[in-house]
Amino acid sequence: MRYAFTLIEIIFVLIIMGIVASIGSDLLFKAYENYLVSFQFSTTSYKTEAALEQMARRLEYRIPYSAISIHDISDPDTMAPLSQVNPDHKIIAWIGQAYEAKRGEFNGSINYPGWSGFADLSQSDKSQLKTKGDDLNIAAKIIKSVYSADLSQANNGCALTFNAYPENVDILQAYGWKKPTGTDPTDIFAVHAQDSTTLLYDDIKPKRIYEHFTIGCSAYAIVPKQNAQGNYDLYLYYNFRPWKGERFSDGKSQLLVQNVTKFNFRRVAHTIELKLCTNSVVSSDINVTICGKKVIF
Repeated sequence: MRYAFTLIEIIFVLIIMGIVASIGSDLLFKAYENYLVSFQFSTTSYKTEAALEQMARRLEYRIPYSAISIHDISDPDTMAPLSQVNPDHKIIAWIGQAYEAKRGEFNGSINYPGWSGFADLSQSDKSQLKTKGDDLNIAAKIIKSVYSADLSQANNGCALTFNAYPENVDILQAYGWKKPTGTDPTDIFAVHAQDSTTLLYDDIKPKRIYEHFTIGCSAYAIVPKQNAQGNYDLYLYYNFRPWKGERFSDGKSQLLVQNVTKFNFRRVAHTIELKLCTNSVVSSDINVTICGKKVIF
C-alpha cells in the first residue's frame, strides 16, 4: 500500500507545473500588451480626429480666399498663397468670420442676427456701409465676449471684406498679410459700428462696394513646433490681425495635439485638404501611428 508520491512523480509534477506556468505567464503578458496597444490605438485615434475636427471647424468659417501658407516658423514673412503651397510649407493661416456674432442671439421668439452679410447699396458709399436687418449692437456684444476686439470702437480689431474674388491683386496684400512689412491691404478694411445698422471705415476705404460682405475679428494659424521626442506639437494661434500689422506670434495660442509626425495641407479647387498623423509610444519597440484626413469646403 502506498501513502505518498515517489520522488520521480513529484519531480514530474513540478516540471509540468513549470511548463504550464511559463505558457500562462506568456499568455498574460501578450494579453496585457494587446490591451496597451488597443488602448493607445483608441486614444491616439481620438486625439487625431479631435484635432482635425477643431481645425476643420475653424477653417469652415474662413473668409473666402484669405488662407495662406507660411514656409518658416522663424520668419512669418515667408508666405505664399495657398494655391502655391508645397511640402516645405509647415504653417497654414487664414482670417476667420465672426460667425458667432453672425448667428446673433435669441430674443424670445426668433434668433436675431448680429450681422447678416447683406448691404443696402442704396444707402451705402465709400465712407460707410448700411446693413439690412442687422443689429450691430448685438454683434458688438458677442464679439467683445469672444474676441479681444470691440466692434463699437474705432481701430479696435474688426474688419470687413466683400464677398468678391480680389482681381488682379496679390492675395497676400489683398487681405493684409503684408501689412507687417508696410504694405497696406487692398481688400480688407478696418471698421466699427456707428449704430445698429451702420459700419464706418476706420482708415483705408474701399474703391468698390458690393452687396455681400463678411466681418472678421481674428486671424488663425496652425503652427507645428518640434518637441523633445523629435516629433511636433501642433498649436492653434488666434486673436491676431494681419490688417493691423500683427503676425501670428502676436496672438494667443493653445495646444491642439502632441507628438505629430506629419501635418500637410493643400488647396484643391475651392476646398482645403488637411492630413494629420500622430504617434504614441507603447513600449521601446512598439509605436502606434494614426493618420487622418479632412476636406473642408
